[in-house]
Amino acid sequence: MKKTLLSAAALILAAAGCSTGAGADGDSPSPPVSPAASAPDSGAAGSPTPTASPVALAEGFPSGLIPVMDGSEILSSTVDRANGMLTAVLVESSDAPAAEILAFYDARLVAQGFAATEAAAGSPSSRDYLRNGPGGPETVNITAITADGGPATVTVGATILAESAK
Repeated sequence: MKKTLLSAAALILAAAGCSTGAGADGDSPSPPVSPAASAPDSGAAGSPTPTASPVALAEGFPSGLIPVMDGSEILSSTVDRANGMLTAVLVESSDAPAAEILAFYDARLVAQGFAATEAAAGSPSSRDYLRNGPGGPETVNITAITADGGPATVTVGATILAESAK
């Protein structure tokens, strides 16, 4: 009897692990993707080479406020709208030096009425911007980090009034 129960339990477990290739809802599962097939070619020694961006800007991204630097590769972007505010983040990779990156964004943000705040001591590759308006303050932060002489990872984050992004 014990042998029959063990055999039955083994058969049930084996049957539960088998499938016809269809999920519970009748859809076929996605085929597995190998890391080599899904990862973009990152160039020699695993360092990214900014060229054409395989990642598009998120839908509704305020590219007039936060432009992508020429020659940069978009790594990610997000947009969130809530309570009349828009929060947008752009992460890109650039071969430009941090000072050039900050100068690029400084010119664009100042032209839109933002004022650079005083840089914190010890943070030459990060800058905050503030714009006060009738709807309240709006902020942008730019950070450019370079590691081991490779390309800079640039993060631009903005919290603005949603109506400003129109």
